[in-house]
Amino acid sequence: MSGIVEAARAGRFAALMSLAVAMTACQERLTAPGDCPELCPGGSPAVFDTVLNPIPLSDSSIAGYVGRGSGVALLASNGLPAGNARAVYRFSPRGDSVPLRDTLRAYTIDSVAIGLTISARDTLLDGVKLFLYQLPPELPVDTNLAFAQLDPLLTGENLIDSILVADTLNAGQVRTTLRGADLEKVAIPPGTGGVLSLAVGIGAPVPTGVRLGSVAGTNPATFITYVTLDVPDTGAVRRQSLTPGVAFNTFIRETTVEPDTTLITLGGEPSSRALLRFDLPPSLEDSATIVRATLELIPVEPVAGLERAPAVLQARAVLADLGAKSPVNNDERLLVSDTVSSGTADTVRLDVTPIVQFWQAASERPEALSLTLQPEAATFTRAVFGSTRQPASSPPRLRITYLVSFPFENP
Repeated sequence: MSGIVEAARAGRFAALMSLAVAMTACQERLTAPGDCPELCPGGSPAVFDTVLNPIPLSDSSIAGYVGRGSGVALLASNGLPAGNARAVYRFSPRGDSVPLRDTLRAYTIDSVAIGLTISARDTLLDGVKLFLYQLPPELPVDTNLAFAQLDPLLTGENLIDSILVADTLNAGQVRTTLRGADLEKVAIPPGTGGVLSLAVGIGAPVPTGVRLGSVAGTNPATFITYVTLDVPDTGAVRRQSLTPGVAFNTFIRETTVEPDTTLITLGGEPSSRALLRFDLPPSLEDSATIVRATLELIPVEPVAGLERAPAVLQARAVLADLGAKSPVNNDERLLVSDTVSSGTADTVRLDVTPIVQFWQAASERPEALSLTLQPEAATFTRAVFGSTRQPASSPPRLRITYLVSFPFENP
């Protein structure tokens, strides 16, 4: 009997020893990394770069989005390489009487104040002047007004006043006030509907331009008439102000540039936008980790614009590819932008990493992005880039840096 017990004890001891040996083959060490060579990753993380061009003949620009005068600013310039421009405002009618105690009463004009808002200008240029001209009441001030009609009217005979822009004023309101004999310069002839229309030109030591406030920007020109009412039945004198709003505004360019449909054009008016379509390879779509994605655009000519008043290049993810009417994602996290300075001929780069990661995460979405220049139809900047549609140019490039899946060995 004792022999059987001893044999059983020996068997249990042998089993425990075998289990201990097995456990020491892969044990957790509290003060050192795990010692499991057959389960550890093999190799090191691999970083790769790839460059993609748009799908051939699929990168295009479309004009006609925001019309001239419908943007958040109006343009005025003198000899600027980006083009000569004049701003125009037409105010609502100003009545020839004022209601007081259920009676329309005539008034006399004490003074008139005209104000303009400067949205942007060359902040390093001194000696800038704005010239205000009254336009004849018989001139149709509408979308059909042409530069050849307007410019000959900007003469001393029609000059209302000039406003010197303070050298320290980068953006803000400027104003002139007319009194006494100067009121004749803004007199509205009887029988013409009480409408004042004016044009704005610019003068400076060198060619330059300004962006002025507009109706769309909620900061158009102002026209305030301060009047005195004589109330005969009481002998009282009442002072009031009349403030007709802007009924129409626009700007007129000397020349119009038609976009080349074989290139990518951004800006201008009506504004042009671009749609770029790409095709990520399966290796990027399925398992790669995208670290950075940079869109590179190569100008075919120096970017036209105004010094120290850059436009903003903006890219958004496209939700559905419907050509010119493609809806875009308005999520601010998928909106990327950077400034574009005038005169540059260097490659323009834009970090579009969030958009490319969005393509990877939502396979049903088109791998396309929409490009605009902001503010649309309200900047001197106009950029023309290469396209796959123009063999002589360099097309856009999408430069992607990514990590491949970390390799693990099978146990």
